[in-house]
Amino acid sequence: MDDDFDRPKVPLLKQLVKEDLSVHSIEALDDRIAILKSEVRRTEIEKAHKKTAHADADSLFN
Repeated sequence: MDDDFDRPKVPLLKQLVKEDLSVHSIEALDDRIAILKSEVRRTEIEKAHKKTAHADADSLFN
């Protein structure tokens, strides 16, 4: 499958948590925090959508 070639060998989240933060400036760390908070919010919204869709599908079959 072509998608497999586009995926990094090491998952991005594992790379992210192993990154040396000591080399970043305070401003860069603030930017990183803002981006990660935004990504958490985006992920939570997607999770909520999936839960709703799952519940809707379950209600059709129960």
